[in-house]
Amino acid sequence: MFFSLASKPFLGIDIGSFAVKLALLKKSSRGFELLNFGMLPLPPDTIVDGEVENPGAVTDAIKNILKAEKIPSSVKNCVFSVSGQSVIIKKITVPLMSEDDLAESIQQEAEQYIPFDIDEVNVDFQIVKSEGPIPKKGQKLQQSEDRQMDVLLVAVKKEVIAEQTEILVNAGLKPTVADLDVFALENGFEISYGLDQDDTIALVNIGAFVTNVNIIENGITAYTRDIPIGGSKITETIQKKMNIGYKDAEKFKLGIFEGGTRREDVIPHVKAGVAAIAEEIGKTFEMFQRSSEGRVRRVHLSGGTAALEGIDTLVGQELGLSCDIINPFRNVKINSKLFDPEYIEKIAPMAVIAMGLASRRLDDK
Repeated sequence: MFFSLASKPFLGIDIGSFAVKLALLKKSSRGFELLNFGMLPLPPDTIVDGEVENPGAVTDAIKNILKAEKIPSSVKNCVFSVSGQSVIIKKITVPLMSEDDLAESIQQEAEQYIPFDIDEVNVDFQIVKSEGPIPKKGQKLQQSEDRQMDVLLVAVKKEVIAEQTEILVNAGLKPTVADLDVFALENGFEISYGLDQDDTIALVNIGAFVTNVNIIENGITAYTRDIPIGGSKITETIQKKMNIGYKDAEKFKLGIFEGGTRREDVIPHVKAGVAAIAEEIGKTFEMFQRSSEGRVRRVHLSGGTAALEGIDTLVGQELGLSCDIINPFRNVKINSKLFDPEYIEKIAPMAVIAMGLASRRLDDK
């Protein structure tokens, strides 16, 4: 959806707070086939609050994944994604015009909605709905016509794109497309589930420090938000309530119990942490409903935190909605001789964004 150029398969590189994931897909008339998937943890404090503190460590991790997955040296084109406070996504309404005319005027339009200096951001757009056919280049509408169209406006600070680009270049890759986490999330969901043209769903990716929300209404992105809260909230809740260190709290969150601590001692604190995350997700749904007649009917979870046992049930109970975990491999051809089915099942929630990135083609919009 963002910064597109030409058409060929490439690597999807998802740089998260705790790990780097790599995916490579082969596309045919029958769908996608998984060629490679790798994941490697990052050293502690490599990425803090969404800021890359140790770019060299990220570069080394990518190099190690490329080597471990035996990615051919000829495969260098890659797509990456960004999220957070440096990203602005707005759905705006403008007069009906051709894509070329909109491209020429989008900078001026963007200045009204973006709280950054327009010279400091990269801007792109996607037409999502129009009142009638979109005019061709140079085609003028009759003065009596007062038709409009909805446009998804996207702006990302150039410094964020430049930082990730440098990391990938230093790893020997050619960054060709920059995407957004919320759009990669949508693509990762779509390749295995499709998009219902008559429903409203929420795709929620719960990372360590950021939760990405993409509300899709009738098959089209209707509202997005990057929430500055994630699985670390659960760890912090356990740490505070049990008066223990962060590392021990993280182990307890993951179900690793030591020193006589029992599962039932930790569960109430896990529930409290999940409730805090769900509260912010619920607020996001309320923001969406203020500007739409639709209501979210189902929630689909992904991200490292979604790998926690029973979190879909907990989130569903807090929100009062049906909730499940996304499996981006569901409709992807996978050679069981190359990939351990148990491993694929285990890492599925963490693989959604990387798979969404790998499904991109350079001629996508």
